Amino acid sequence: MVKYWFSALVSLSLLASSTLSARGVDYRCTVERVETARPSDSEFHQAYVGREFTVERASGVMVGALKNNYVSPPQVIDPGSAENSYKVLGSLSPGQGLGPGSNVYLLTINEYDASERKPFLFAQNDAAYFGHCTHF
Repeated sequence: MVKYWFSALVSLSLLASSTLSARGVDYRCTVERVETARPSDSEFHQAYVGREFTVERASGVMVGALKNNYVSPPQVIDPGSAENSYKVLGSLSPGQGLGPGSNVYLLTINEYDASERKPFLFAQNDAAYFGHCTHF
């Protein structure tokens, strides 16, 4: 009996891991819209529309058109689930970035969304980038 349960458990584990491998756990994201606090800054940020970036889910590191990993690595605040969004927070303290100020980065991906295209919001100081992400 124990051998049967162990065998069934191993089979389920392999099935789950192969399903995750086929789908992937990381994200590939596309920017669809950008909003800024100052309309005069909007034109610069509009160049990001249509561009892509990836997110390594385990570390939260973003690579591509948008980034959040400069001097200090980002921190995954919530790994996301069927009930909650994936959240990553990053920052640069004064003196770490270009110029005298600080920088903040917040990425939220609606992992709980039932569709394959998960909406995201990436805030970088006073600019907000919106779009969708898919697992790969």
